[in-house]
Amino acid sequence: MQYRPAQDSPTVFNIGSGESSTLASFADDIEDLTEGDDHSQASDKRHRHHRHDKKVIDVEHSSAAQLAGITSGEYLGWTASTSIQDGAAKMLAWHLDRAMPYFPSANVVGTSESDFSALETFYEDGTAVPRPIDSLGVLSRRGIPLCSSEDDPTCSDENILPCASECSTSACSPSPFDSIIHLSHDATEDCDVVMYTMSLGYDVDELRLETEFSDGTEQEGWLESTVCTIAYIPSESKLVESVIEQIPLASLRKRGLTKRSSFNEKVDKLNGYLAHKGWVLILLPGATDSLPSDVTYIPKLSPARLFHPTVRKIMFVDEYFSHTPYPDDAQFLSYETSRGALKARKVTVGPKKTKYTIPEEPERRAVLLVSPMRNVPKASGDKMPLKSVTRSLMNEVGLGDGEADDNELRDVDTQRGFYEMSRGFINSLGTRTPNYASHHVIEIESFIRSRWVVHHLKLDEGHQLRCQWYREHVKWNTHLDQLSFAYVMAKRDLVRKIITRQPLSKEETMLDKIIKLKTDAYEWHPIYTLEDSPQAVHRSQINPQAIPDNIAELPEQEISDAKHAAEENDTPSFYVVSSSM
Repeated sequence: MQYRPAQDSPTVFNIGSGESSTLASFADDIEDLTEGDDHSQASDKRHRHHRHDKKVIDVEHSSAAQLAGITSGEYLGWTASTSIQDGAAKMLAWHLDRAMPYFPSANVVGTSESDFSALETFYEDGTAVPRPIDSLGVLSRRGIPLCSSEDDPTCSDENILPCASECSTSACSPSPFDSIIHLSHDATEDCDVVMYTMSLGYDVDELRLETEFSDGTEQEGWLESTVCTIAYIPSESKLVESVIEQIPLASLRKRGLTKRSSFNEKVDKLNGYLAHKGWVLILLPGATDSLPSDVTYIPKLSPARLFHPTVRKIMFVDEYFSHTPYPDDAQFLSYETSRGALKARKVTVGPKKTKYTIPEEPERRAVLLVSPMRNVPKASGDKMPLKSVTRSLMNEVGLGDGEADDNELRDVDTQRGFYEMSRGFINSLGTRTPNYASHHVIEIESFIRSRWVVHHLKLDEGHQLRCQWYREHVKWNTHLDQLSFAYVMAKRDLVRKIITRQPLSKEETMLDKIIKLKTDAYEWHPIYTLEDSPQAVHRSQINPQAIPDNIAELPEQEISDAKHAAEENDTPSFYVVSSSM
């Protein structure tokens, strides 16, 4: 829009929507958008009352509304096309997307944990807990599509994720996982830990990965965390045909089958009862063809709905992992996601065997456990050469040396380029306000290997992190979820530092060096949430305390009592980058 004033005096345009409304009727419209279905009767009653008493002002009789429309239309060639009600819906949806970007936690009433394994949760009396309204629900009540015909052709409904993803809402898209969720729940019931893999998107003729079969019985006998082993494969694959052909007739009869039973009938009745190379096979229909990114990454990045509510921790293992994973590995790594409080203690450092006091470490828990990337360039996160890092990551996932197609290379280059541009823009001094908090920079440096990933399913912080990682990654349509993870953690860490007013990073202190040498505290990276703002396990401003030689050899003394969290909810959350495997 352009306007050339007739005179040099200032011109004021009253640009309105062409309609007016009372505050009371506007409030009614907002309530209509947010009320749950279980309150529909009360809502209807209240509506009838308001509609009779508080009419929207008729535009035809509103001189102010008419003037606003005439002024903008006559001089600017533009008039408002969004009604007050539609504008309110879009505004509310915008705020909901930012306040709750991922589906709110489905709290198990009466416990201190959260459950994301089902589309519905229930109160203790068995009645369903109403699902909170989300942005899609708000827009759908007004009949507003996320992308209208006037939007850019590349516009897509990013909020509409597969229904099997724990990050999706009531507005979701179908996927091959939909038909096996209940079966997968049955197969993992009473399992504390699930170790699982998948071979999807092609006609599988053999599983590359082998393990020891485990259904939790052995661990249960030793009163240990039970581990189950699961593999997701296409039901129409050559591997399934081969496995079914080897089943003895007696075993088929136990499932009500004969040798003459159709293949589809056998798949239907044997699904979840077949085992191969130590894995219980869960068979997905329609999964031999290439799958979109948001479906392919459900098991790895957004898996909670695939498992029974009894499952607390899971270990995803990539089918191309070079080592044989065992149930004991999954059990051990699941234990590594929690750490009790440690008292201050003495350590010996250096050739002179000087003793230092390490400060106490808080009780803590990890929502995610991964392994670090090897040979990361020695550079600060704000100057990390992303091009060379990306090349190394592609080699890590088997896309180096010409293995990647042109589309993959283009998408990876677009993703990396966006991260470089974002980092440069955020860290540019020209875009910052002159206050101390703005001196922090975004540092893309949390590079991992994700051939195996351990998730804690019962913590809301873990759900939020998984969904942020999942949504960030699937929009790029690449295989480098490690690069997506580094960017997500860089943004989260910048927010944490600014909101909690962290001091600017300084050179590595003596304490930092001692901690890295004698503890694994540096592997625990704090996660910021609205409820708490955890610091690093050891704050860098604490100075190491050298113990004088004359008392260094005295019996160990407790410097201070370790402080345990008063409640489980008070325990700070971290993600761990560990070299355990």
